[in-house]
Amino acid sequence: YISVRGPEVTPRWIWAARFARLPGAQPNQDELPIQAIRVESQFNGETADVKVSLFRGHNGFEREDPVAAYHIGLDEKTTITELKSFGLVPIDLTLLKNVPPLPPPPVFENHTLSVAVVSVESNNLPLPTYKLTVHNQSNKNVRALRIEIVSDGRTRASLLWQNSFDQPVMEPGGTAERVLPVTVAQKTATDYVPGTATHNTIVIRTAVFDDLTFDGDEQAACQYEKFVVGRRLWVKRMLRLIESELANQALSPADFKENLLALTFKLEDSEKTGYSRVSPKCDNPDSSVDISTQTQKLELLRELDRIITTRPSPPVNFRAWLETRRENYKAWLARLQ
Repeated sequence: YISVRGPEVTPRWIWAARFARLPGAQPNQDELPIQAIRVESQFNGETADVKVSLFRGHNGFEREDPVAAYHIGLDEKTTITELKSFGLVPIDLTLLKNVPPLPPPPVFENHTLSVAVVSVESNNLPLPTYKLTVHNQSNKNVRALRIEIVSDGRTRASLLWQNSFDQPVMEPGGTAERVLPVTVAQKTATDYVPGTATHNTIVIRTAVFDDLTFDGDEQAACQYEKFVVGRRLWVKRMLRLIESELANQALSPADFKENLLALTFKLEDSEKTGYSRVSPKCDNPDSSVDISTQTQKLELLRELDRIITTRPSPPVNFRAWLETRRENYKAWLARLQ
């Protein structure tokens, strides 16, 4: 489930890696493998605008292909039949308006000494969630937190809590809030509705600091280090591209998109770490740069498409937009060194 908000906010979306192929359908060997179905929705005042696309790639999400766009009314079930042309079993989408149950007070399991729970608040609108407030008891910036949700004995969510551009989640002595989803599908006589588990445990697994030291389980710190290496590569290459584009007096979003699509991301020998700074038990962080660069590329392409397709004119001054991104990237790179 995703909550469907109005045009004042960025559309919410989810992706699902569990999908079924049509009987006898074989993947096209000339195409990138389908990894997930993506669904994005936004309320337009009367119905929900829904866009369905496919994430493709050999390692992670390298490309996004559009499938279909719909307007779905309240309590209206819509079958995405266009998925058949990709060899996939169609999925059903429904726009609901109901009041889910309030999730029960959670149990906590904290594997760290540096992070303390300040409070937790149960909410059920628009969907069952917990608003968790935590406190940094260490003398370092917390850059990432691994949190898991165990519902009725089953791990239903595992998230690495980070901020945009790798800004600290919490400074020393600081606090931070995060909304944690605890929605599960509950069977009714005829369908499913959003509900919540009877028992939820919030597990604070790991805190990762600016210097890549960590408190708790090391696996999340290993994962975050891979993100850092990939993001550093992304920012370096993008700063070169942005500087080149800004030097062009005929700068346009469409040309920038074309040059971005042609950009490749491969570590030079001088950029390779060769070993983990977190732990000798971690994999070489250089091996997973594709995941970070592909994710960043897809997000930026989606943003560029909104700028390019907005009519009657682009919604932003594109040169100013690119200059702002350049400054954000410079500050981001400083945090990733």
